[in-house]
Amino acid sequence: MAKHVQNAPKISWHRGGAEVAPHATRAAFLHALRSKAECVEIDVREMADGTLVCVHDAKLDGIGLLRDLAYGDLNQQQRSAIYTLAAFIEDLVVEDPLGRTMVHFDLKETGHELRAVDLLLSAQRPLFVTTLEKSSVILLRRERPQVMTLLTIGSLSSSTNRWRRFLHRSGELFPFGALHATGASGIAVHVHLAKSWTLQWCKKRNLMVVVWTIDGTTNLERWLQSDVDAVTTNRPMKALQIRNRLSEQ
Repeated sequence: MAKHVQNAPKISWHRGGAEVAPHATRAAFLHALRSKAECVEIDVREMADGTLVCVHDAKLDGIGLLRDLAYGDLNQQQRSAIYTLAAFIEDLVVEDPLGRTMVHFDLKETGHELRAVDLLLSAQRPLFVTTLEKSSVILLRRERPQVMTLLTIGSLSSSTNRWRRFLHRSGELFPFGALHATGASGIAVHVHLAKSWTLQWCKKRNLMVVVWTIDGTTNLERWLQSDVDAVTTNRPMKALQIRNRLSEQ
């Protein structure tokens, strides 16, 4: 039996989605907001002058390593390729005046967690945070306990040592110690690591579960009928079609 759409997982528009405009562009985010997306995912990094930007990769072609560059020093063409967090919040307020869209706030680096989160809190928008950094989870849970902060599971181990790689993967398959130690509000888990034992463990403790990134139709159909809280996808419009169809069955 399919879950009713009201109880089905939320759909998080990964970087604004990629069905209408290139992901992580202002056009993509505007489309998501104008489509009344229930949840929009943005990545956040900090440039050398403190400017927070909605960019996934640390280095951009034709621009360089963001942390070494000041936004104010970029030329007009380079600036047009970078969507700032301030601009996103401005668009969010204009396009979603009632504050219905939840922000899935993916922090990529340490050092600006509180400032970034406070910007969204000041805009009075619902949000939750995901991050690979355990220290960021601990910080936000301590300093901003009202914000749901999830530990992300699914990074690649950079170690060439087989034993270390094994330990890394084991920690991802059995993340219970890390979740407990950080006080995380939940888990953002890669779809390949979203094992039943982890999901059941989180559900028993009322922890939020987000599964990423799901684009295939079959996988979308499966996870949109599951008990997780949200699925992240580059195909949010397709996901909406599937979820609506499932709710009618």
